[in-house]
Amino acid sequence: MKDVIVIGAGILGVTAARMLAKYELDVLVLEKGSDIGEGASKANSGVLAAGYHARGGSLKGISGACGNRMYRQIAEELSLDVQYTGSIHCAYHEEGIQELRKKMKRGEQNGVQGLRMISGDEARAMQPGLSEKVIGALYAPSTGIIDIYQLLVRSAQLAVMNGIQFMFDTEVTNIIYENEVYTLHTEKGMFQARCLINAAGENAAWMESFVCPQDLVIKPRRGQFLVFDQEEGEKLKYVLYQQQESDEKGCLLAPSVHGNIIAGPTSENVDSYKRVETTAWGIEHITKIAKKILPDIDMSKVIASFAGIRANITNVEKEEKDFVIRISKPHMVSALGIKNPGITAAPYLMQYALELLQKEGLVLKEKPDYHAKLPDYRKFMKRSCEEQRELLKEDPAYGNIICRCELVTEGDILAVLREPLPPKNMDGLKKRLRVGMGRCQGGFCTPRVISLLSKEWGVEPEKIVKYAKGSSLVKGYLK
Repeated sequence: MKDVIVIGAGILGVTAARMLAKYELDVLVLEKGSDIGEGASKANSGVLAAGYHARGGSLKGISGACGNRMYRQIAEELSLDVQYTGSIHCAYHEEGIQELRKKMKRGEQNGVQGLRMISGDEARAMQPGLSEKVIGALYAPSTGIIDIYQLLVRSAQLAVMNGIQFMFDTEVTNIIYENEVYTLHTEKGMFQARCLINAAGENAAWMESFVCPQDLVIKPRRGQFLVFDQEEGEKLKYVLYQQQESDEKGCLLAPSVHGNIIAGPTSENVDSYKRVETTAWGIEHITKIAKKILPDIDMSKVIASFAGIRANITNVEKEEKDFVIRISKPHMVSALGIKNPGITAAPYLMQYALELLQKEGLVLKEKPDYHAKLPDYRKFMKRSCEEQRELLKEDPAYGNIICRCELVTEGDILAVLREPLPPKNMDGLKKRLRVGMGRCQGGFCTPRVISLLSKEWGVEPEKIVKYAKGSSLVKGYLK
């Protein structure tokens, strides 16, 4: 019998786990994937939105603005690199200027500070290379960027360090509520809890349907992205939005904390949450918008493309649509229709979820021995010369470069394999160290990584998978 079970280990689930870890509670996180952040959370721009896009006074708007501010403390607790670069939202016509003024008013209603309208010339002075066709823009100094993978990993690790348990490859297939107890059926057996947090992302409505009728229709919407090499990333100082014309959707250009540029996303209705392929149309669409914002951007510097699926509420008018955090059944709170800016909003949304559970009777008594901060972890090549010398004395493997593009050593990989919640596959290692995320996209390091993991885990190379069963990279041996 658990005090709380959290369903889902995406950004909402790990944020809830990190918050619950402060209290004297027995908490279990169940995740159907093989690692944290296997759903929409991993396919993200890494932008911390300012909070002016959503309707003024809406939960989506307020949670975005408040969550943005909350990340300053979260970054300190988790030793994360968060950069508040600011954003420039460009307009090309007078109609666009009027729309930006409406966005500014929404932002002020949501509590966003520092918003101001600037001229096209001011915008170009701030961001060299910006289109000459930009006549004005909305500047938001609080827009930021974050390493989403490190946010996911380190949130979960802080929770584990404080006693929270995670179980992966454990899909919930039914929920029964009887005598004020929830019984969750999974392929790994049954689990019971007095309280539930339903943060299952694409499956959240399905989880809720086990205990109450459904009033929301939630369907998949795909967003495609392009990733530029760090060489091109040096040109971008701000997150750049453009006030869309016709059906351009909300594509942006954003720097990353690692020096790349992220361009996208598209916004397309698809028929399945498994439709995470990129398409020729998507690449062409993102290219068109990127060139519209920065005409001289070099599309030959694109090194990767990816796509993610977000859960979109479809039976509510756009003007009335909002994030939904609600009590589904006594002592059960569900998060429904959480899409962009879900990463930014997550801390506020899960704080709100805990407040709802408190009203349902959950007692939050703080632990006297709570560990509030994770130690800073930096890769070997990011450390000082003195620190490097000490590490090399402990383990010469730190002197062996495995991933040239991202400067990851064998010692870095071995250290990650010993951490709480270690990776179980290639993508898990990528989340933790960016192995294979550089210019060659794993062309150089993948064989070396497979060989190293095979040795460390004591399995044949063909047992090493990319992300799940059936995704092996090695099929056998050449004779």
